[in-house]
Amino acid sequence: MIIYRPHRGSLTDAMAEVKEFNNEQEMKEYIVEQWNGYISIDNIVIDDNPINDDRIGWKDTRYVCTKILGKDDYMKKYGYPQCIGMCATNYVK
Repeated sequence: MIIYRPHRGSLTDAMAEVKEFNNEQEMKEYIVEQWNGYISIDNIVIDDNPINDDRIGWKDTRYVCTKILGKDDYMKKYGYPQCIGMCATNYVK
């Protein structure tokens, strides 16, 4: 299982949109659907450096990012992807 929250202005707003998935592929498909074609599965990357978020009980929180958003190629512009949310596999339900 994997849990995902989109990037929002506050943690409260983000947690209001939390979704749980059976696997990473299902999560990525959901993200692509939510972004109405502005993001593709191939451009979604997950950070390799997990952090413990004690505020919500997510033990291995990772950044979910996209390399390209619409016509903006963040890798070419900045050399790193744009964060669009967070995910975890070790979390309190």
